[in-house]
Amino acid sequence: MYFVYVIETEDETYYTGMTNDLARRMNEHLSNSSRSATYLRAHKPVYVVYLCECRTREDAMRLENRLKKDYKFKMECVGPRRDIREVIESELSYK
Repeated sequence: MYFVYVIETEDETYYTGMTNDLARRMNEHLSNSSRSATYLRAHKPVYVVYLCECRTREDAMRLENRLKKDYKFKMECVGPRRDIREVIESELSYK
């Protein structure tokens, strides 16, 4: 299972990514360490505004690329803000 997500940052910009371990990746983004995305080290992540499960890595990569290239599509996908820590707790309780 793969996840594609969009994070809203403190300065209201968006970061799009994908992972096969959502809780681990969100924790890496919050840690501001070398394992965090370079963009998110400069723009503090605050909310998850889009999250989608994909069955295959290829499907996830296709969706991630579309979200990155098609701003209008990304804005259509953006939904309610969920605190990034809430998403981590939810994912950990699911496992």
